[in-house]
Amino acid sequence: MYCRQHKTEQGFTLVELLVAVAMSAIIAVVLFSLLGGSISNWKKAETHMNSSFHRGNLYILLSTKLESIFQYDSRVDPGKYFSAESDRILFLSYQSVLFHYFPVLTEIYVGNGKLMMKETPFFWDRPNTDLPKAREMELTDKVKKLKMGYLMRDAAKRNDLGQWEDRWDPTTGRGKNMRDIRFEITWEEGDSMIVTHPLPQKEDTRNARPKF
Repeated sequence: MYCRQHKTEQGFTLVELLVAVAMSAIIAVVLFSLLGGSISNWKKAETHMNSSFHRGNLYILLSTKLESIFQYDSRVDPGKYFSAESDRILFLSYQSVLFHYFPVLTEIYVGNGKLMMKETPFFWDRPNTDLPKAREMELTDKVKKLKMGYLMRDAAKRNDLGQWEDRWDPTTGRGKNMRDIRFEITWEEGDSMIVTHPLPQKEDTRNARPKF
């Protein structure tokens, strides 16, 4: 004597129901895994695009600021209006991001893992006048280091290609002309960006116009 399971006219056997539930669970797990991976990849792609867009804007900003450097070679009060060091730079600029209609004393440096820019309004004819206070802005974060470079050429040698130096002292650098400035920014994740721009000569900055 034996018995066997068989479909009823109303539905499925218990075994078939359990198998169907198990298969549905497996399909659900697979679908959620695929969906989760797609969302993760999408978020990574979005982060990468945002990062690329932001760093592209940073490149443009630094290039524009370098275009507007003025009187970097002044022998008056060396270091007051231009200071070229290995990990920061200070210069006078016609292009301001934080102030309108003001030439600014600009300082770019790394502090607490962030690339910072500080702008201080300045007037040549009224250096002691009360002006708006200096402002700072974060250019990018998670910065491991900023390495500056300065292309120096021998002023007496017309065809001198020059060499890169990590700092410039106007009191000891006589006989040399600075021709290019380079920013080399390295982020914590290992990515890096180099911005190199030729220094404008005095005739190039005489009729400069703000771009920001």
